[in-house]
Amino acid sequence: MNLKSKSLEELLTQVDEKDNVIGARPRNEFDDGKLIHRSSYLLLLNSQDEILLQQRPLSKKWHPDKWTFSVTGSVLANETYRECIQREIKKAFEKEMDFKELFKYHHFDEVDKAFKTVFLATVDQDDIFLNRNYGVDYAWTNINKVKEEINGNPEKYAPPFVTGMKIVFKKNLLEHL
Repeated sequence: MNLKSKSLEELLTQVDEKDNVIGARPRNEFDDGKLIHRSSYLLLLNSQDEILLQQRPLSKKWHPDKWTFSVTGSVLANETYRECIQREIKKAFEKEMDFKELFKYHHFDEVDKAFKTVFLATVDQDDIFLNRNYGVDYAWTNINKVKEEINGNPEKYAPPFVTGMKIVFKKNLLEHL
């Protein structure tokens, strides 16, 4: 049972169908997939052409136990996409890192309606600490294997990850790294 009062609940940014801010609402009001929010994602690459995948905890409302981007987060009230990913990177890896914005897209399904901005960072995998309280599991996976699995075995991945990675591959966003 959640004993937090409404005033202490985490507030997310609510947006309309064009990503214009409407206001802020408690996180749980987005659970039924009727309201639209914002999310930020980090695609983390190493020098061996591998992506760090994160397995979402079973406790997550949206897409539990699915593999997804290296870092994910919902944009809080009065927060930008960039500020959100900075906050989430620090939680996931207990450090800050440089990153750049890749693209923004929307993914609306029966449980999660959100505009998502994908950011990119590269690291030496030996320099990264994987916080096991953030993700259930992590796996460095070859980019081409991810592409094959998204096409052949998409159910193991969070649907917004599949949508986002299809954009990455279609636009060849990782070709010049």
